[in-house]
Amino acid sequence: MTTIGRTLVAITSVLVATTGLGVLALALFDWNTARPWLSTQVKERTGRDLAVEGDLQVHPFSLTPRVSAQRVTLGNADWGRKAPMISADHVEFSVSLPDLLRGKLVLPDVTLKSPVVLLQRDREGRRNWILRPSEQATAESPRIGTLQVDNGQLEFRDEVSDTVLRARLKTVAEEKYQLRFNAEGRVHGIPLKASGAGGGLLTLADEGTPYPLLLQSTIGATSINLEGSVYGLAGLSRVNARFTIAGRNLATLSDPLRIVLPATAPYRLTGRLSRADNIWRFERFRGTVGRSDLSGTFSVDTSGARPFLRGDLKSSLLDIADLGGFVGANPGTGNARTSRVLPHEKFDLEKLRRADADVKLVARRFTNRDRLPLDNLNARLVLRDGLMQLAPLNFGIGGGEMRSNVRFDARPAKIQARIDTQFRRLHINRLVPKAEILDSAIGTIDGEAKLTGSGNSIGEILGVADGRLALVSSGGDVSNLLLAIAGANGAKVVRFMVFGDRNAKLHCAVTAFNAKQGLMTASVLVVDTSDTNITGSGNVNLRDETLALTLVPLPKNPSILSLRGPLHVTGTFSDPGIELDKPTISLRAGSAALLALINPLAALLPLIETGPGKDSDCAKLTASIRTAAHRVPGRDSQSR
Repeated sequence: MTTIGRTLVAITSVLVATTGLGVLALALFDWNTARPWLSTQVKERTGRDLAVEGDLQVHPFSLTPRVSAQRVTLGNADWGRKAPMISADHVEFSVSLPDLLRGKLVLPDVTLKSPVVLLQRDREGRRNWILRPSEQATAESPRIGTLQVDNGQLEFRDEVSDTVLRARLKTVAEEKYQLRFNAEGRVHGIPLKASGAGGGLLTLADEGTPYPLLLQSTIGATSINLEGSVYGLAGLSRVNARFTIAGRNLATLSDPLRIVLPATAPYRLTGRLSRADNIWRFERFRGTVGRSDLSGTFSVDTSGARPFLRGDLKSSLLDIADLGGFVGANPGTGNARTSRVLPHEKFDLEKLRRADADVKLVARRFTNRDRLPLDNLNARLVLRDGLMQLAPLNFGIGGGEMRSNVRFDARPAKIQARIDTQFRRLHINRLVPKAEILDSAIGTIDGEAKLTGSGNSIGEILGVADGRLALVSSGGDVSNLLLAIAGANGAKVVRFMVFGDRNAKLHCAVTAFNAKQGLMTASVLVVDTSDTNITGSGNVNLRDETLALTLVPLPKNPSILSLRGPLHVTGTFSDPGIELDKPTISLRAGSAALLALINPLAALLPLIETGPGKDSDCAKLTASIRTAAHRVPGRDSQSR
């Protein structure tokens, strides 16, 4: 063997021996002695204490060496709770050496057994999962291939939103839903329970990858079911899922969702939930709210200073009681718990100022406890910076139509309200469906109401309202109309005392009230029938919901005057009553009262719609009043 050959053999022998000794040293090395060094490295980089209380092992003989450690803990932030931020009974992972040599940390697989994770945010907004923001901002996070969790626990505490969640989770060997979880706690102070399944843990925060999610949860009294995909579960940057929500009252979600929702009866709605950019959409949903069906699309845009709500809603059968929350009443009750008729539930001014909205509602048919003849609702609610307008607010009633424009300004301490309403061609025989005696009535009612007021409930606004109300009616059977007003108890007496024992045809009836601070005083109240003119006076108190009206008949045939006497309408809106007075009215006073109505009545004639081809009976009312007054015996001699 040459000298060179012997030299190469010697060098090779030394290298083999050195490598063998190195491998033997690695195999026999006690890696537990490296635990203090490892803790120091973590402390310097994160500011947190790392403790490996169990065995630390490294299996280096591979391109993907494996590391395992028992009873591992990572300390919490100094301001956090005493419990560690992370602890696990067993941690095991592999490291890709080729990637490590290129300066990248790649962990092909990670296994955690019985991990416990505590995430906190305090009242100052500090988050314990931010280790050292200034130093970590440019650091590249390790890339993990697969993550397996066995019997994991996660606790999330947020003092800012009063949220505490505790979850148990584990991974399973399934292609789509690799994660199983159960959670309970509270969100914004509202109790929560949830269970479900999801995709791999590693895609939870990836906003570019759809994360499959199957969720069943209850938040307070609200149940939520979701099946679909989300992007970036922490921020929910995008959502596309089938969504079902059910509960007792939508308003209970106003605070946790930070949007304004009305009080409702129990509901259940199913549709498609999506999110793109800052807009949430609940599309093509169908379901019920109380006894009403509801469908349509609803969206919330959170990009502005205030959430913007937009809705296009439809109903084929709407229970009017289910609209109570929109006007301040208890939904489904219509203020049934009190003796008052007008809603006195307070509007929440803060909620009205919290969001903007543009919501449309169209309803074809109505059902209601009082059998009111309503149909064809067409409403649009626009809310901008605390200024709410209902325009239009139109619906059919009694074969006719009521058209309204309502404006609520919620920017002052008390809502400033303006209500403009027009009544057109309301059929008398359909306005009171419970009164069978009105079936033969053929007259219609037209009119208008213009009111302004202030207050934080419908009842409070009307209780101080200023403005006017005017109604005009023609045609029909007047005795039947009064019978319906009087009710069953006094019907026969009213009919006989006022009209004799025969029906009288209604030519025209005109009513006008001037409102001042909730007191509506009659400026015109006159009924013209085939044999009698009736005048009225008095007031309706919207604040106290009381009636104080007097009706005085003046016959066109004086021979039956002895049978007549004033009729007093008294009581409350919820319990009205009619009293008959003795026939003490003087002829002169009666005729003077009729003549006094001529001027204010003339001002109301533009309200009266005249049918084509014939004169309106109401247009002749002033002449009829003048004639009736002149027919009273002794009028000329008394005037002289």
